[in-house]
Amino acid sequence: MTDNINFAHGKEQNIKMNLLKWLNEGKDPYSIIYELAKYLETVSSEPGYADIILNDIRTVYGIGLNEKTILSDELLEVRTRLAKLEEAFKQATSDEVQSHLKFAIEHHKKKIQELEHKLM
Repeated sequence: MTDNINFAHGKEQNIKMNLLKWLNEGKDPYSIIYELAKYLETVSSEPGYADIILNDIRTVYGIGLNEKTILSDELLEVRTRLAKLEEAFKQATSDEVQSHLKFAIEHHKKKIQELEHKLM
């Protein structure tokens, strides 16, 4: 049996205290899950784990179960990215870059329409 006194408790204490704080603040449970996933990504040295969890939350709870909060959050993020892409498109100096950005812009616009439709 391993003696727990040999393990560092700093990070574990921080995440435990953060969890209590988030619950007491009434933080959105999906955000809490995502924060825990980011912590697990860091301590497990598994890059991309939190993004997988976020994608699964959006797919299952947003699209599958039509949770409006998740859909609204995703809509805001897509709109923010669209604005950045449109600004980059204006500043692009080559046709090739503009072509790639135009494709991304159109894709973001379609995603916005899809999310807005789901939110109706």
